[in-house]
Amino acid sequence: MRHIAIMRHGDAPYINGERQISNLGHQQIKQMAKWYAGHLKDLGLTLETLLVSPILRAQQTAETFEASFKTLVDYAWRRETEPLLKSESDPNMTIPFVEEATQGTTLLISHMPLVSHLWAGWLPGETQYFPTSAIGTLEIAVSPNTKGAKKVAFQSPE
Repeated sequence: MRHIAIMRHGDAPYINGERQISNLGHQQIKQMAKWYAGHLKDLGLTLETLLVSPILRAQQTAETFEASFKTLVDYAWRRETEPLLKSESDPNMTIPFVEEATQGTTLLISHMPLVSHLWAGWLPGETQYFPTSAIGTLEIAVSPNTKGAKKVAFQSPE
């Protein structure tokens, strides 16, 4: 059984012609890092892999998330930039990649509409809008005999 969390990047208005994380966005990301650290602790899990879209606002979200998260936990994780997490990526390519390339607990930081498409891809028939900085967590069974997912939690910043 593995756990996958999907996070939408933080609030990111246009600043100097490019979408960058706002002060509110940084605050909400820190709030969600605290929530996620507690969520993993309650489940007896640790974050193993952080996969991040190459787009600036997702990279900035990851930087703020990691800076806050590392003050709350006493373990390390690996971070990778993944082009399949761009907003226009095909979830039918992203989902198998994530399932094959990761083990244990993984956090994906991406964009709308991909985050909602990933949620629906793992939970057929269920739709979920992701406000900025929101995190949805799933428990996924991936084995030769079993495949399926269930919703564990969904949290938005206050």
